[in-house]
This record gives sequence, structure tokens and C-alpha cells, in this order.
Amino acid sequence: MSKKIRLSIIVFLISVYGFAQEPPGFQIPDSLHHKTLDELEHLLNTHYQDSIKFVAYGNTLLLKAKQEVDSLWIAKGYGALSFIYKNNFPKSIIYLDSSIAISKGLNHKNYPAIAYSVRGGIYKQIGDYNKALDSYLAALKYSDRVNNKNFYYITKHNIGLLKEKTGDIEEAAKMFKEEFIYEEKNDMQGEGHLKTVLALANTYRKLQLQDSASFYNKKGVEKSLKDSLKIYYSFVLNEGINLFYKQQYQASLDSIIKAIPFVPEDNSLDKEYIIEGFLYIAKLYKHFENDQESLKYLVKIDEYRKRNKFTSLEMLESYEMLINYYKKIDDKNKQLYYINKLFKVDSILDSNYKNLSKKIVLEYDTPRLLEEKQALIDNLEAKEKKTSIKFIVAVIIAGILIIIAVWIYTKNIRYRKRFQELMYNEEKVGVTQEEANQKSATTPEAIGVSEAIVADILKGLSRFEEEQGFLQANITTNELAKKLKTNSKYLSKTINTYKQKSFSVYINELRIDYVIQKLKEDSKFRLYTIKAIARDIGFNTTEAFSKSFYKKTGIYPSYFIKQLERGTIVS
Repeated sequence: MSKKIRLSIIVFLISVYGFAQEPPGFQIPDSLHHKTLDELEHLLNTHYQDSIKFVAYGNTLLLKAKQEVDSLWIAKGYGALSFIYKNNFPKSIIYLDSSIAISKGLNHKNYPAIAYSVRGGIYKQIGDYNKALDSYLAALKYSDRVNNKNFYYITKHNIGLLKEKTGDIEEAAKMFKEEFIYEEKNDMQGEGHLKTVLALANTYRKLQLQDSASFYNKKGVEKSLKDSLKIYYSFVLNEGINLFYKQQYQASLDSIIKAIPFVPEDNSLDKEYIIEGFLYIAKLYKHFENDQESLKYLVKIDEYRKRNKFTSLEMLESYEMLINYYKKIDDKNKQLYYINKLFKVDSILDSNYKNLSKKIVLEYDTPRLLEEKQALIDNLEAKEKKTSIKFIVAVIIAGILIIIAVWIYTKNIRYRKRFQELMYNEEKVGVTQEEANQKSATTPEAIGVSEAIVADILKGLSRFEEEQGFLQANITTNELAKKLKTNSKYLSKTINTYKQKSFSVYINELRIDYVIQKLKEDSKFRLYTIKAIARDIGFNTTEAFSKSFYKKTGIYPSYFIKQLERGTIVS
């Protein structure tokens, strides 16, 4: 069967089984009959802002590509139609699926990688982060297969943004730094490079590396003044928030207020910057003891959410500040109103991000919140006892409380079970060489390292674990390789193969195993703050420690310590 016949069958099946096709009854305009596919693509690129012309060019391109049975141009045609329906997500995805199906076997520089990447962006925009990640990973695979380095790093950038959303900020920062180095080395400029610099500055800020964040914000300001004023104000806003943590409060307020009206709203990341800006203005006015101005910006966040139908993690803190404000002035109705808003936003975030963050559990004590809520309800019921509205409100609130109570009860059972498993199912700290050999069928030669070198590295790692070298902060593969008298490449390969984990995961899990045992045995150590414990075992931030602890154990260190202090262990 010839290539053209096979392609014709694929196009037919795509059309029959509900995939994308050009609008029924579309006829190529006379003015476009003699245009080549290259000419039509040029017209699309130059008239993408003219929706009427773009629709005509896109449909013509797809029809002509089908007539010529050219798979690459058919894929481009479907891609063009997906852009036409960019505000109709289901239809846009159908066209992208068709573009992917046609171009999968092409081994082309840009297809199907571009279609996968655009599809990932759509899924991210509608909050389906799992599908977004699947699409980005596919785009990464195809761009790597054809050695399209530029698109490879663009896709890694998008994956880095998802990792940032799921709380893996350190890994996101590494990805953005790798992308930044590649772009600088290849003298890449323009808006794309500026977005890399902004992402890097943003992750350093969130990791509380204020000086590094300032360095890249300054670099971004200088570059954006030459290359793209559109992103200039995003850097000003980012540095304004960074100055808050440097305790330069007036400069912080001036920068944020200057920037926020000019920050674009093109995507979810821009919207998050705007919400963060409002939140930090509110915090700054609170610091300056101007509660009314602080309140104004907290209300702006709530209005922004309703107007844009957009929810972000920062909104949780804004609602908590609103609740505390109205508690202070004893306005119980407003307290109850914003408590319900807080639960609604948390529910949306949990639904969208799944395991994104348990911020509401860590930063807002749910039992305390429920007690306050019950007190408010009792107070309201006393005032409205003789009205029918009171009865309806009580029923609704009781239903909400039951749902919340069930959720908390289920969560506590899950946490207790994980705690008991952690206490009684002792985990081995480290892996012996024999166990490593049993776990991995890979021979030393297969990974390009001699058996003698692997044996030396594994012995060195055993000593490293026994001597608790993993407690050193900021330990790197280069440093450890020098101590073991080998090179970082051999060390990484050995750990990846015989420990079956990355270097960072290996170090973090050793630290967690160590801290679990020490917390069990040392009651004085349990009196330390989480921050002090984190630093004592080599973590730079409390967030990194808590995340690693939860990833390995399924519970947070604060919960584990609390249960130990309550005497949950049975001797």
C-alpha cells in the first residue's frame, strides 16, 4: 500500500470518527484557488489577528493539504483551526488531537511536538494539570527525538511551571536555571528569554533566596527595557514583593503599586502575579497600621476571583486575613461569609491541583476554624431564633459542617494509619550493596562504570551513611564525589542504578530516615521548631523539609511530632 493511500485512509477515519474536519460546506474562495501551501501559511502568519481572514486561510490550507495528501500540511492545517477555536477548548483540543494523529510518524522538527505543547497549554489553562503534564512530556519526547533544542527547552519551561504549581519549587528552579544557561549560551533574546528570567527570579523569591531573586529581577528589568516593555512591569512587581522579605517596606509598596496596573493578564501566571501584588499591598498597609487600605486590597482579590473566575493559592491567605479583620471588629456575619469563601477556594484548589499543597491544613488549624464557625452560628441563631430564615440557615450550615467533619475525620484516620505504619513498620535506612544488586538487574558495565569503581562507590556511600554525611547542608554530587575519590558522573549513575533514585531524593530520604529515628528517641529534639529541625538535618527551608517528609511518609513532621508528644507510641 502506498504512503498516499495510507494517509488518505487516516484522514478518512479521523473525519468519520468524530475528530476534526473543516466546516461543512466550506468552499475555497476564488482569490485563494491558486495560492500554494507555503503562501497560505505566510498569509496565516501575517493575518493571525484578523479572525475573518485567518478562518478562510486556515480552512483553505487544510482542504488543499488533504487534496494533495500531504501529512505535514494537514497537521499544520489542523493546528491553524485549533487556533481559530482557541476560546472553545473542547473543539480546539479535537483539532490538536487530529494534528497529532496525522504527524506522529513524520519525524519532523516541529510536529507533533508543537501540537502536544499547545494542547498542554490548553489543559493547563482549564485546570487539568495531569493532562497538561502528559501533553508536555510527549512534546518533550518528540522534540528531543529530533534534537530540536529550542523547543525542548521551551517545553521544559512549561513543565517547570507545573512543578512550581505542585510545590516542587526547588526542582522548578533547577529547570529554569538550565533553560537560562542554554538561552544565554546561544544568545537568545526577546520575550521568550525574558519569561525564563522572570520564572527563575520568581522561584528564587519563593525559595526565600532574596539576593538571587533581586539579581535576576534586575537583569530582567534591564533586558525588558530593550526587548519587551510588556514584561518590564512583571519584573518590577516581582522585585517589589521580594523587597517585602528584605524588610524594605516602603520601597516594596512603591514598586508594587507602580507595577500592578500595567501587568498583562494574558495567562494564569500573569493573573497570579496580580493577585500576589494585591495580597502584598494588603500586607504592607497592615504593617503600616492602615487597616482600611489593607481591607480594600483584600476585597479586590475577592472581586478579581469573581470577575475572572480564577483561583490561586494566594487567595487562601487573603481570606484568612479578612476573617481575622472581621473577628477583630466582631462582625460575625462577615466572618462567616469569608470562612465559607475560604472553604470554597480550598475545595477548588484541591480539585484542580490534587496533591498541590496542604497549605490550608498547615497554616490554618481546621479544628479551631470549625469551633469558631460553630460559635458564630450559635450567635446568629440566638439573634434569628424566631424567624424562618434562621432555620434554613441552620440547616444549610449544619450540612456544611457535617461534610467538613467527615472530611476531617477521614483525613485524621488516614494520617493516624500512616503514623502507626511509620512507628511499627521500621524502614531500613540506606540500602546494602547486596540489596542494591538484587534490586537492579543492570550490570556495572551496562551503565558504563567498571565493577571495581561501582564497588568502591557503594562502600563509600555506606561509610557516608554511617557517618551521617548527608546532614551537611547544600551537599552536591561534586562534593560527595570528591570525598569518595570518584567523579560526579560515576556517582550519579551508581546512585540512580543501585539506589534506584536521584541524588537529591537519596540525600533527602536519608535525612528523613535519620530525623524519624531521632524524633522517636530524643524527646528534647522534639521540642525544637520545625525550622530548627530542618536546618539541623541539612535542609535550607522548612518547606523543603516538610515536603520531603510528607513525600516519604504520607504525613507532615508537625503531625508526627504532635502524635509522639501525645504518647501515641505503645511501649
